Amino acid sequence: MRTKLITTTMIMLFALMLTVPVMAIRPTIVNVNYKRTYFRWTASLTLGSPFGDWSGPVPWFQNLNDARSFTLAGNKLNTTFVYGLTVQPTGASTVYVYDKVSGLWIQHEGTMNYTSPNSGLPITDYWRGYLKFSGTPSTGTFVHSVAYRWGYVYGVDETTVKAAYPYAVWDTTMGAWLVEFDIYLWDPTAYTQSYTTTFPSPFIEPVPASNYNPLNL
Repeated sequence: MRTKLITTTMIMLFALMLTVPVMAIRPTIVNVNYKRTYFRWTASLTLGSPFGDWSGPVPWFQNLNDARSFTLAGNKLNTTFVYGLTVQPTGASTVYVYDKVSGLWIQHEGTMNYTSPNSGLPITDYWRGYLKFSGTPSTGTFVHSVAYRWGYVYGVDETTVKAAYPYAVWDTTMGAWLVEFDIYLWDPTAYTQSYTTTFPSPFIEPVPASNYNPLNL
């Protein structure tokens, strides 16, 4: 009788465990200070240049002080990319997921859609990249980060696109007009940057989605 009672109790406790959700890890705010450098090709009317070379100056904003706030929850870092231009929406959320094999926080690929305040055309941005820390994410453990950004115009005729972006390139893989490509490089504030990144040839596209660091920067 005692054995039966113990067995029944254990079964009830096991069933209760299955119905109780696992407690989520409490999210914490992580602020990271860094220096930012980036390389840009744009097809715009005012600052554009032929495809295959960076638009000047090269690089843009060398060692610009910057900061970003992340929300750390388990193996994910959540943040928002905020655009300096007056666009709607002004930013978009993105997620970095920790990869045990590489030791990197790899960006969960996504897109951001907005209307350019300069051309009035719809822009679809694709993002790839990663964050690297030497321990629990913080300013003190921050090592390096790379972000790739592709800007495309979908569903607009060539005449209209070329009027605003005379150097725009038709991308047969994406089925859209490529109007901008950027590489953002982040380093600790104590690091002095001296980048000489060349324009990628052959050109890289935002596919496949797992290609988070195609230039190994």
